[in-house]
Amino acid sequence: MKTIILITVAAVISLASCVSSKKYKTVNDQVAQLNSQMASQEKQIAEKDKMISELKEENIQYSKEAERCRLVEQELKQKVENLNAALAEQGTSLKQIRSSAEEALKKFDDAGVDVYYKNGLVYISLADKLLFPSGSVTLNKEGVEALKIVADVVQDYPKVKIYVVGNTDTDGVGKGYKDNWSLSTERANTVVRIFRDMYGIDPGRLTAAGRSKYNPVIENTTDENKARNRRTEIILNPDLSRLWDMMEKSN
Repeated sequence: MKTIILITVAAVISLASCVSSKKYKTVNDQVAQLNSQMASQEKQIAEKDKMISELKEENIQYSKEAERCRLVEQELKQKVENLNAALAEQGTSLKQIRSSAEEALKKFDDAGVDVYYKNGLVYISLADKLLFPSGSVTLNKEGVEALKIVADVVQDYPKVKIYVVGNTDTDGVGKGYKDNWSLSTERANTVVRIFRDMYGIDPGRLTAAGRSKYNPVIENTTDENKARNRRTEIILNPDLSRLWDMMEKSN
């Protein structure tokens, strides 16, 4: 009887020991799994913290860059304001020049005179029929009168540079001129000499050039179009380099 009881107790103890071992292993597995999950979470947290740190650093850099941009914008705005003020002070406002030229040359509107803005400059375009006889570089009476009006306008703006550019159509030239380059250039030279010799404009303000047939305003397909292309352009350009120096000194 005692033997049977001992066997039974041993069996119970063995069974209990087996159950406890299984539970222990299960718990250990769960702990290991939780530790793994915690390690993974800690790694992710570390990565997020690193990203947050990097973003903060980038944000600081972007803030500094934005501030630099604001300062540059303010500086440029101030320079533009100073330039406009300098232009007004010098009396070389393009609007004033254009308005003065248009008003002064109104009597020649039907003779092929056009005053307009182009590329930030004021252009006074004079048809060749107003200035020169056909194939000639000698100014006619109306041409001298028109240039006198232009000279009076530009004399009111002593800082303005004056570029005189001759243009032709595609027709050939008569005797005495090698080609349209020669004709267009000599007509421009005639105009600058008139400005200098007759109307006392400082020659340092004057530049003459010829563009031959290579600067048409319209295709040379009709006599009317060719007449529009035969012109002398007087281009008025404020001396912005000096004004820029003034603007810089005013900062």
